[in-house]
Amino acid sequence: MHLTSTLIGLLIVGLGIELPTPTVAQFWMSVDTISRWRSETLAQRASGICYKTRTVDTVNPNSRIRQISYCCDGYVNEGTTQVLKCVPICSEDCSNGLCVTPGDCECAPGYFRKNGKCRYELDDKE
Repeated sequence: MHLTSTLIGLLIVGLGIELPTPTVAQFWMSVDTISRWRSETLAQRASGICYKTRTVDTVNPNSRIRQISYCCDGYVNEGTTQVLKCVPICSEDCSNGLCVTPGDCECAPGYFRKNGKCRYELDDKE
């Protein structure tokens, strides 16, 4: 009984002690606007992967139909044959921008399209 009352007394004293509040750390991450734009644009870009169904000769008649994936017209595979990474092809220079669909280059923030290239706004004064 003496041990129980001692533990209860310690518990009451422990609850009365004010413990320091935990500190929340904040980390400020500087994100470049062009990097953010690039990530968001790539995430919204179409995959460029097309599919077709083929009938192949197999012993099992239930597995003769196969779906084959390939890069659509206007896209090139920059991955492997097992993991397709279809990237659109732009005929014009797309530096300072991204090729979003075949033949369509989107300029990065702060750049604009002039003479088939993405140029910085200050370069327009030339």
